[in-house]
Amino acid sequence: MQAQAFAPSAAPVYNPLLRNPHAGFVTTLTAQPPRSVRLAALGRCLLEQFASPLLVLDSEGTVLEANAAANRRMSDRAGLWRDLGGRLSVQHGGRWVTLSRYAIEMAAGREVRLGLDTALGGDGQPWQVTIQPMAPADEAASSSPWMLVRLEPVRQSRNDTLRTRFRFTQTQARLAEMLCQGMRPTAAAEELGVKISTVRTHVGQMYEKTGTHSQAQLVALLTSC
Repeated sequence: MQAQAFAPSAAPVYNPLLRNPHAGFVTTLTAQPPRSVRLAALGRCLLEQFASPLLVLDSEGTVLEANAAANRRMSDRAGLWRDLGGRLSVQHGGRWVTLSRYAIEMAAGREVRLGLDTALGGDGQPWQVTIQPMAPADEAASSSPWMLVRLEPVRQSRNDTLRTRFRFTQTQARLAEMLCQGMRPTAAAEELGVKISTVRTHVGQMYEKTGTHSQAQLVALLTSC
């Protein structure tokens, strides 16, 4: 018979009985781990499933748990920094902002989003920090909510993506969309209300910004974005 799980208090009572050779079988009762231990193990497992940085902070902004991606970012100070006291700060608005300052918002059940000054991906796409209130563990001494912190890329429109990645102007981003749709430069000039020479100037600047040398190369690159 395989080992079965019972409450810890039952093991001392039943184990001697089940080891009795006259019973026809020998088994051992194994005590269940406390629920807090099981939940902690599950939480750590789920934490590592996220490819993006994910952290759990207490109400004072101290890091309690962090997945591998978050630890790498904190080690490199790539948008995240953990001070000697274990408190987390993010790079926002040209400075390091300690997340403990948002304890009031967490207590009110409000979500906070902050734009990161540092792009975490190689494509220059902007990232943001999302901070959500989280119920503390059962054994926590404080009733103040914890913080669930995740980092994720900001979802952008195609126009915004082209402007961010290639530093296109608004007009150049619109022109890029037209060229990707198969529109000829003359038709694009008419749509934009400019001269064809202006469109050619924009296309030349777009070649320089993207490292392409022909309209076909430019369209192929932009279509893949």
